[in-house]
Amino acid sequence: MKKIILLLLAALCFSVPVLSQNSQRLSPVISLDTAVSRLQTLSADKAIEKPYLHFDKPYYNAGDTLYFKAYVTLGEQHELSKLSGILHVDLISPTGSLLKSISLQLANGLAVGDFSLPNTLPGGSYRIRAYTKWMLNNGQVNFFDRRININNGPPAGNKAGIAKAGVEFFPEGGRFVSSIPAKLAFKAVGTNGLGVNVKGVVVDNTNAEVTKFESTHLGMGLIFITPEAGKTYKANLTYADGTKATVDLPKADNEGISLMVNNDSADKLGIEINANKAYYLKNKNKEIGVIIYSAGDVRSVKAVLDNQVLDLNLNKKDFKTGVVQVTLFSAQGELLNERLAFIQNPDLLTIAPTCDKTLYSERGKVHISINTKNKNGEAVKSYLSATVVDAGKVPSAEDDENTILSNLLLTSDLKGKIEQPNYYFVNVNNDTRANLDILMLTRNFSRFEWKQLLSNEKPAKVYSAENGFDISGQVKTTTGKPVDGGIVTLMPRAGGALLSQNTDHEGNFAFRNMVYSDETTFVIQAKTATGGNNTHISVYLEPTLANINTEDIISPVKDSNITRNDQTMQQPVYLADANKRGFNAVINSDKRAGERQHTTETLDDKNVRDQSLLTTGLEGRLPGVILRDGVPFLADKANAVMQTGPMLIIADDTAMPAGTSVNNYNPVDVESITVLKNSDAAIYGIRGANGVLIIKMRKSASSGMVKDIALPGLLYYTAQGFYKARTFYSPVYEGSQQTANKPDARSTIYWNPDMVTDKDGNASFDFFNADGKGTYRLVIEGIDEAGNIGRSVLTYKVQ
Repeated sequence: MKKIILLLLAALCFSVPVLSQNSQRLSPVISLDTAVSRLQTLSADKAIEKPYLHFDKPYYNAGDTLYFKAYVTLGEQHELSKLSGILHVDLISPTGSLLKSISLQLANGLAVGDFSLPNTLPGGSYRIRAYTKWMLNNGQVNFFDRRININNGPPAGNKAGIAKAGVEFFPEGGRFVSSIPAKLAFKAVGTNGLGVNVKGVVVDNTNAEVTKFESTHLGMGLIFITPEAGKTYKANLTYADGTKATVDLPKADNEGISLMVNNDSADKLGIEINANKAYYLKNKNKEIGVIIYSAGDVRSVKAVLDNQVLDLNLNKKDFKTGVVQVTLFSAQGELLNERLAFIQNPDLLTIAPTCDKTLYSERGKVHISINTKNKNGEAVKSYLSATVVDAGKVPSAEDDENTILSNLLLTSDLKGKIEQPNYYFVNVNNDTRANLDILMLTRNFSRFEWKQLLSNEKPAKVYSAENGFDISGQVKTTTGKPVDGGIVTLMPRAGGALLSQNTDHEGNFAFRNMVYSDETTFVIQAKTATGGNNTHISVYLEPTLANINTEDIISPVKDSNITRNDQTMQQPVYLADANKRGFNAVINSDKRAGERQHTTETLDDKNVRDQSLLTTGLEGRLPGVILRDGVPFLADKANAVMQTGPMLIIADDTAMPAGTSVNNYNPVDVESITVLKNSDAAIYGIRGANGVLIIKMRKSASSGMVKDIALPGLLYYTAQGFYKARTFYSPVYEGSQQTANKPDARSTIYWNPDMVTDKDGNASFDFFNADGKGTYRLVIEGIDEAGNIGRSVLTYKVQ
C-alpha cells in the first residue's frame, strides 16, 4: 500500500545556480531546512545573467553582414537585466582563433550588434560567443556560444558515420536498485557526436532475454526493467546500418532507494520514492526529505519512511515553463537521488503577427501588424526583434534552430550539446514531451554542486558587473621609480571634459566607469607631485579570455585574480606624440611569451641601411606584406576577417598608432625587422590580428625614432569602447523604382532589432519584398517587462 506524502511547501522565490546529478555524501550533516536556507542565501549572493542573441538568419555567406539582437536576463524569472551595462561579443574562427571582439552598451538588458564578413572569408563552422563580465563568476557556463556556418549552407543535421562512438545508460534518479522497477534512459551517438538510431535486446547473465528496446528520437530511448538481486545485464545492440555491439548495463545495488518522476500528464507531475526491502528494513521510520526546485521557487517536502513506496502529485500549473529539479535527501544529509524534468505550460508571451495580404508581388509592399499578450491574455509592452528572409535562398531546418525559447528555457540550464533544441518547442505534442523527458534523464543541471553549496563555502566574487570602461595604469619616473602623488590628466583627443587624479604610492591611477565609443583616442598626461614631466606612462589592459577552443564548453580564464601590477599580463597600447610619431614610453608586455614566439620572417640591417627611406629597403623583401604610403598591410588572406586595417608596428617594445608609416624611422638606426602572422602574432591579442611588424633599433639609436620628437609625460591611447551597430538597409520601391533595372537578390529581406509594442501590445512595420519568388519567412522573438519570452513564425507567398 502506497502512502501519500504530506507536502510542506516553502515558497521561496529567488535565482540560484543548481546541482549535479551525481549521488554524494554531504558533509557536515545538514537538515532539509538548512539546505533550503542556503539555497536562498546563495541566490542573493550569486544572481545569474543569461545572454541570448537573435540573428537575422541561421547561416551566412562571405560578404554578408551578420546582424543580431542581444537579450540579457537576470535571475530565474528571465527579467531583463539591469545589472550589467556591457555585453562582450566575440567572433571565433573554426580553428578557435579570436577574430573580432566588440563591446555593446546594454540598456536594460538589450543591445544591437553586427559583424561584417569579408568577401574573402573562408568557409567553415564559426562561433559567436557572448557574455558579461559578471558571468565569469559562474565559470562561463551561462555564456551564449553558438556555431554559425559561413559559406557552407545550413548545418549538416543528424548524419553519423557507420563507426559508432557508443551507447551510454542513465538510471532514473541516478540509482539502479535491485527488486525495484527501473527506467533506464540511453543515448547512442556516432563518431560525430550526433545521435544514431539503435535497437536491441537486454539479456541477463544466463543469456535469457529480459526485454527489447528501440530508440525513439536522436538515438535516445528507454529501457524498462526490474533488476533481480545477484544478476547482471547487458544490451545486445543493432544499429541502423546493421552493425552490432554489446554493452554492459549498470550493476544494480543490492540495497537502495529510487526516485521516479512521471511527467506524462499535462496537469500533474508525479513523484514516487521506492525503497527495496533491504534498504527499507535498515531505514524504516527514518526521515527523508525532498527539495523541488523550479525557476527560483523551492518546495521542500518532509516524510517518514514508514512504507516502501511513497508518492506525491504536484500541480503543473504551480510551475513556470522550464526545468524542474527533484532531489531526495536522507536524514543524515546524504544526497540519495536526483531527477530533472521539464514543465511545458501555456505561460509564454504570445506574439501574434498578421499580414495585410495573403499573396504579394515581387518588390511589393508588405505591412505587418503585431499584438503581444501575457499568459492571462492581457496586452503587454514587449521588446521584440523581427527578421524576414527569402526561404528559397535561406532554407532552414526548424527543429535545428536555436531560439529564445530553447536557449533561455532549456540549453542554458543543461550541460553538454543539445541536438535539435527547437524540436521540443516548435510543435508540442505527446511525442515531443515524451522525448524531452528522455532528454532530461540523460542530462545534468549546469549551475552548482550540492556539496559546495551545503559546505557553506561562499564563492569569492572575482568580477564585478561592468557599466563602463576603466582606463588605468602606472606612472614612473624616467629612472623607473613609481611616482607618488603625481597628477594624471585624461582627455579625449577629439576634445571633451578633462579628468584628473593623483597617483597612489605605487604610481597607479584608474579612471573608472567611463562611457565612450569604439576606437576613441585619449591623451594621457602625467606630472610628478612637483610638476615635472619626466615621467613614463603605462596603461593596464584587461586580459582577454584564454584558451579559445573548438569544444562546446569553453575553458575558463586562467589566473583570473591576477593583480594589476603583474606585468606579465600587460599588453601593448598605442602611443604617439602630437605628430603621430612614436616616442619613448614604458609598455608592460609579456616578455617571457615574446621570447618563446615563433617568427614568420626577419630581415637584418643590411637590407635597409643604405636606403634613404625604409620603404625602399622593404619593398619586395617581406613576403605577404604590402606597403601603402609606408603603412604595412598583410597581403594574404589567412585572417581575412581582420584584414580591414594595417599591421601593428612594435618599435623596441613600443606599440605605435594604427596607420603609422615605417618611413618615420631612420633606416640607419634599424637593426632588424620581423613579421609575425596568424598564430605567431597571438601574443599581441586582438591588436595583432592584422599581423605585427616588429622593428628593433640599434642600441645607439634613441629608441628608433627621430630624436627631436620624444615628449616625456604624454601618451596617446586608443581604447576599445562601445561598438555602434550598422543600420540594416531596406530599399523602398515606390513609383518608377518598382521596376528599377538593378537586381534585388537579398536573402534577408527585413531586419528590425528595436521593435517595442505599446501599452496595448500593438506594433507594426512595413517593408518591400526582393526579386525572389516563393515563400518568405517572418520570425519575431522577444520578451516583456515581466520576463515572459515568446517567439512566432509567419510565412507568406511572393509570386
